[in-house]
Amino acid sequence: MRFIISTREYESVYQKNTKLENELFIFLVQKEIPEQEIPEKNFAVGIVVSKKVGISVIRNKVKRRIKAFLREKKECFPTNTKIVIIAKQKAGNADWLGIKQHLSELFNRI
Repeated sequence: MRFIISTREYESVYQKNTKLENELFIFLVQKEIPEQEIPEKNFAVGIVVSKKVGISVIRNKVKRRIKAFLREKKECFPTNTKIVIIAKQKAGNADWLGIKQHLSELFNRI
């Protein structure tokens, strides 16, 4: 697993994606990526938490919780896939169990 950093990668996922969403998150999923775009690491993820979620402390807490979930479940991710996880405003008020439940629900739908 690796994190999407460049603007170009984010834009490619925004343009060619399948959208999944629930109460707390939106997933933009781009499947069947050629091997050369994601060499040896066959899963890439980007995290977007806007200022609507809350102050920086809350936004960073949401990002940390998403990353913790990703570390726990890294063996279950689909291959040759890029995912951008966008946190909705309600994610700032959610507890750890709620975040885990909503992320699991979306990953199971991929």
